[in-house]
Amino acid sequence: MLVWPLMSAKRQSAQRFWIALLLVAAGPRALLGQSTYVPPAHATLRDWEEQARLAIFDRSGSYFGRTSDRGILQRFNETMDFEYHIDLISYGFSLSDTYDWYRHDNGARFWAGSIDHRRLIQQADLSASVALGAAWAVDLFLTHQQTLEVQRNLLRLRFRRRLFDGRAHAFLLGTLKADKPEADVEIGLTWFLGPGELTLAFGALDLFSDFIYKTLEIGPPVADTALDYTAHPYTARLALDISLGRQFRAEAYALAMTPTTVRAESQTVRDEGFTQDERYAYAGGLLEWSPSARTALGGFGNRVRARLGRSRLPLGRPEDDFDLTERTSQLGLYGIHRFSGRFSTEAWLARVWRSEDRVRPDTSAAPNVDYADRAWAGRTLLTYRARNGFRGDLSLDFLTREIVERDDVPGVGALDRDNFRLRFGLGWQFEAGAQFMLGASVDLDDSRGRGFDGAYGRFVLYW
Repeated sequence: MLVWPLMSAKRQSAQRFWIALLLVAAGPRALLGQSTYVPPAHATLRDWEEQARLAIFDRSGSYFGRTSDRGILQRFNETMDFEYHIDLISYGFSLSDTYDWYRHDNGARFWAGSIDHRRLIQQADLSASVALGAAWAVDLFLTHQQTLEVQRNLLRLRFRRRLFDGRAHAFLLGTLKADKPEADVEIGLTWFLGPGELTLAFGALDLFSDFIYKTLEIGPPVADTALDYTAHPYTARLALDISLGRQFRAEAYALAMTPTTVRAESQTVRDEGFTQDERYAYAGGLLEWSPSARTALGGFGNRVRARLGRSRLPLGRPEDDFDLTERTSQLGLYGIHRFSGRFSTEAWLARVWRSEDRVRPDTSAAPNVDYADRAWAGRTLLTYRARNGFRGDLSLDFLTREIVERDDVPGVGALDRDNFRLRFGLGWQFEAGAQFMLGASVDLDDSRGRGFDGAYGRFVLYW
């Protein structure tokens, strides 16, 4: 999301971008404070990994639902405009704030931002841990998301037991869903490797679906469509966070789902519906160098691949015959530096590739789709933060996208517009472990013909 435009029509935008970037970079040297408060300078891929995992563990939380023909990732939506993806960049938490969130067992966080005159996109997370004696503990995770890709309210409960004098723990994690057939279960083991850890886990998705639909025999008044798994979905997952000497650390994440086949059939008209083959996998890694406690430089990469092969039943719709493959890949660099006073700065830059291929045996029902885009995205952020007091953010966010294969995919009409945005945020940092932030954005590319480009808010609480 960052190919810098060289066209003469955009020279003024480029000049404004570089001026803002120089101001952000030069600011700390002119305004250094004397506070001794220095938060850790690190980044993590755990937030990306969790979102990639929930995309398959909570299929019903996708915007168009579990059995939509939009696929597993459902990255395109007719209500998206060309600023939607930079809104996600601008409104979410910074690299260091995200890393700080995953260092705490108990906390709540929330962000929200305006995407038009009527709607907000938002996300809230709650994490709580309670000891159940010397060896047992229970963790609760609540995830709420309202975006144009997911509509999710997911509660997860994890029981874990200490093993080998605290050097490892075993866990059982389950999703608590109102729709019983969608309950998932995951078992795993985590080894603690000094300051890092290694987790291996195995999951069973929609564990009780066949029992509820086939044994208990749900009737049409309760569910119009019955799901019948002929090949059940199981997952294997790895998560690694490890120190490599005194100055390096690495993260690695991977998940693969077994080949899955499900039959979705109408309960009132026999042989109306479709069968669906599903594949899903992701992998990501991060390598970070910390020459000092105040500085971190790193690189990261990740990839998600989802495949959905659908075949219609004898009385099914002709358009329910297709093979859909979705891919998203990303490579990036980042840097974080804490100055001796209350100032810190961070920046990241990423190259993103997305593709979507839909192939049909009969194109008279609907056309094939061959879509691909390439994008650059990034953020440069300057933060003033006291241990207990005022906090201010100044950020330059940018995203440029080029559509290289443009077939008729919903929502891609104007996504290849460039976006450059200057953001200002004001808030308060509490020493007890809470912060809030309110901010607004200024449109530097004048894409909407106005300066003001949306408002946002964030809140974090630890206990």
